[in-house]
Amino acid sequence: MSSLTTIRVPRPLYDRLAQRARASNTTLAVALEHALDAADEQDFWAAVRVSNRHADADTLASVALRDNLDEPADDAHGTARW
Repeated sequence: MSSLTTIRVPRPLYDRLAQRARASNTTLAVALEHALDAADEQDFWAAVRVSNRHADADTLASVALRDNLDEPADDAHGTARW
């Protein structure tokens, strides 16, 4: 069994957590764990959005469009050389 500890929280916070646990038919510990997991996931996706916002759009476009598919020489290869 894992070790246990006690934390002191304001009564309104305890009541919110207890209400969440009852609604999910689970324990206070599991309700708290779910809340922390959800917060971690929100933090992760927020960091992804920030990272994507700072990505150089020109660099992304050049990677995506590196092969010029409209190039006439491509047609000369025929299907055997693709």
